[in-house]
Parts: sequence; C-alpha cells; structure tokens
Amino acid sequence: MIRALVCLLSLAAVAAACLWVFHLLRARNKRLLALRMYGTSCDASGSIGFSLLCSGVRRLSQVENLLSSEYVRSEAVVVVDALRRRVFFETLVARYRLIRVEYLPSDEFPVRGVRSMWRSRRRCFRRLVLLDRPEDTAADDWNAAASVASCEYLIPVRDGCCLLPGVLERLSVEVGQWGPATVGAVRSWVGGPFVLVSREAVAAAGGFGRGFLRRIPRRMRHRLWEPVFFRPEFRADVSRWRFLGAWALGCTILAALLAGWWAVAALLLAGAVLWCAAACSARLVADMAGRKIRCKIGVKNFTEW
Repeated sequence: MIRALVCLLSLAAVAAACLWVFHLLRARNKRLLALRMYGTSCDASGSIGFSLLCSGVRRLSQVENLLSSEYVRSEAVVVVDALRRRVFFETLVARYRLIRVEYLPSDEFPVRGVRSMWRSRRRCFRRLVLLDRPEDTAADDWNAAASVASCEYLIPVRDGCCLLPGVLERLSVEVGQWGPATVGAVRSWVGGPFVLVSREAVAAAGGFGRGFLRRIPRRMRHRLWEPVFFRPEFRADVSRWRFLGAWALGCTILAALLAGWWAVAALLLAGAVLWCAAACSARLVADMAGRKIRCKIGVKNFTEW
C-alpha cells in the first residue's frame, strides 16, 4: 500500500513538472511568434495604457527603469514619504524637475493621508507622477497611486522590481488578444510574482486590499507564463557540481532498481525528473528574459503621450 502510494505521488509530481515545462515552452514559442508578427504588435501598441503603481521604492535606478520603457501609453506613479525618505524625495524632485500640482483624486479608491502631488515641468518626464504620503501598507500606497493614475490597466510594483525589456508591448498584445472587456486580472509566477489588474475590476472589488483578486470574477482572471520583473540584486547560485550530482543520482536509481527497492527507485526517479524540469524551466525563463540582464540600468528615451 505504501509502495503504491509513493509511486502514485511520484507520477503526480512528474506529471505536474511536465505540465509546467509544457506551459513555459508554449509561452516561449508564442513570444517568439509575436515578435515576428509586426502587424499584431503595431495594432496593439499604444491602444492600451498601463500605470505602474510603485510602493516602497528606494532606488533611483528602479524609477529610471520603469520610465525607460518605449511603450507609448505608460506612466509611473511613485508613492514616497517625504518626511522619512527626505533625501530620496528631494533627489527625485531635482532629477526630474518636479513641481507641486493640485491633487485631485478619483472617488473609485479609498485614499487617505496624501500630502501633495508632483509632476515634472519638463515634457520628456511627463510620465512620472510623485505622491507624498506617510509610509503605510503597500495596498494603501497602491490605492493612492491608482486614484491619480490615468490608464485603464494597473500594475502594482514593489521595491526592487524592474521591468524586463519589451514587457509592456507584450502585455498589450496579450490583453488585445484576450479582449480588453474580458480581462480583469493577469497573474504570472514565472520569474517572480506579477499581477496586472483592470481599473474597473479593482475599483469594483473595493480597491487593493486583502484578497482583492478573489473578488474579481474567475472568468476575467487570466494567467501569463512569462517573466515580467527581474531583481538586479539577485544572483543565481549555479552549482559547479551539477554534473557530478546527476551522475550520483543516476547510479543511486540504478542501485535501487537492482536491489528491488521499487518505491525508492520511483521516488528517486521522480526527483531526477523534477530536477531536469527545474533546469529546463530556468533555461526557458532565462531565454524569455533575454538571457542576461545587466544589473546597472541605464536611462533610455522617454516618450511623451
């Protein structure tokens, strides 16, 4: 009985790993196909807007990365506490030549505590909005940022999360293929957690709060099998003993088969398949992320819309 249960669990783990790799491979092929179909990208580009809602941002390089996207209809709304993060706040004001403007929030989201709102006097930096607000939970920061956002799709961003090149163009193509009226939320766990929500859907759910995604109808929730964010400070630990470990695992499986320990052999074989699936997944994700992302982010062209 125990042996059969171990075998069934091993088969289930192998099936789940193969299904995961299949979805990643399918997403990679779809991404390559979309890059070659210039007509589809051009039709979707600029027709859908994205507002990046930033909470807890502490680095100027991250703000530059979020603004460096060449997608036409995109903006970054950064929430910073000017009292506790005075140096960073003043750096943003000086770097982008921000001036204080009238704060007129939308009534769709619960907002409190916003002291001031800032925009740039330079036309090339008009896609940046700065809110001065006391430090609170990320959900409250996102609600405050969403109340002044001007785009129909919202992307919550935490500290250290940077956009991969060409992500907003890919998201516009995906949303356009699904149909904007049918997209309430798009989630991805590949390469790090990511969520994109419709402004109307999250407003109907009462704003960003605990379990707000569960209040969005299931038929309007979609899944994306592609990486969106990357963390510059993250370093992957690549083991030098990978080949030796695979050889030792193969010898152990062979020894278990010769000894008649079928349950142990099935468990080890499932572990080997999971290991191979993890390696293939890492390779596919790295391929979709452009192989290597330089940790030092430069400023690209800023597009006004």
